[in-house]
Amino acid sequence: MDAGEFRSTIMALDAQQIVGAYRALGRDSLFSLNIRNFIGNTATNKKIVETARSNPDKFFLFNNGISCICSRLHVAEDKVEVEGLQVINGAQTVKALVNAARTRGSEPSPWLRDTPTILVRITEIPGGHGQSQKLRDQVTEFNNTQNVVKVSDFRSNDTVQEHLKEQFKKIVYRGRPVAYVPKRTDRPPKNAELIRLEEFAKSIYAFMEEPIAFSGATAFLFDDLSGGYNRIFGDGEVKWEKMPDDEFRLRAGIYWLSKELGTYMREDRAREIDPDIKAALERKWVLMYATRKVFEHYFPNGKWKDELRKTYKGDWTLAEDNKGKLFLQIYKAAKAGVVTAYRNSKKHDPEFVHRNWMRSKETPREIAEVLESIIFPALPPPNQRFAS
Repeated sequence: MDAGEFRSTIMALDAQQIVGAYRALGRDSLFSLNIRNFIGNTATNKKIVETARSNPDKFFLFNNGISCICSRLHVAEDKVEVEGLQVINGAQTVKALVNAARTRGSEPSPWLRDTPTILVRITEIPGGHGQSQKLRDQVTEFNNTQNVVKVSDFRSNDTVQEHLKEQFKKIVYRGRPVAYVPKRTDRPPKNAELIRLEEFAKSIYAFMEEPIAFSGATAFLFDDLSGGYNRIFGDGEVKWEKMPDDEFRLRAGIYWLSKELGTYMREDRAREIDPDIKAALERKWVLMYATRKVFEHYFPNGKWKDELRKTYKGDWTLAEDNKGKLFLQIYKAAKAGVVTAYRNSKKHDPEFVHRNWMRSKETPREIAEVLESIIFPALPPPNQRFAS
């Protein structure tokens, strides 16, 4: 059938053909253009396996099917020939069928009597996969109801994300290779330091911008029209195809800082007995915002960016050597700013609610004012701080 400018074929295939195609066509490489790889044995995916094994005759009725694209489609009398086949919606179904088909030892096939049948749609896009992003996004959004689709999933195939994988691959963090993982998957690289898309995006936006915009929903961070995506992965107006090296080093330095301060903050908070301090340190993102303000105080006129670019490999440890001691000093100043702002608001606002303070647009302004008026005047002057 013709679907607008695209030509599609719709068919019902038995599960053995799907499993065979998965094994013959490079396994998970069949999902390269999918916004997610298989995301593991979720409750839903376990149910798909169970249905394929116990009710194979009803599988066609219970499953949404699989959507694919290809670069060439030829329909013959007895077969359909395709080139460049990619599953863009249905990775969970494909992998669930592969898992359902597995047997151990002499265990008989679960499909001796009935084999599940799956609805499969293949759409030809002769112009190449690069022009199909809008179509892929719409197919995934409108068809996928088995596993929740996050807005971040739609960004996972962006060119800038692919280049970030290559840029981080050049770094060794504490003896381990670094793997940037923009897609949700059940098979992250083994024995690697993993950097996941959402954690990276939150770290950068909280530090470079503010921590409130995404406090209600992370979708804001991946909106490339009016949200934060182009500020994290672009120049503020448009997203980059490839992140410039100096911008990558800045963001990598921020990420390692966020990772190190987050670990220290959790331990610091666990030791704390003051309930106000524990409450104020509930969210790392508020602290990261305050940390940038302290960096700007110590390294004015944009020099804080140069300072962080030096740390893009993450080759430092908090409280160790001059760099680590300086960053611990910055952490303590940022913490003092957050805690003091929290206490002031709790004391003077009769309608104070902890949860609201953590999400209020006024909170960053309050923290900045406390740092400028109370914390910074008490800090040692720049020439007395630790050498960086």
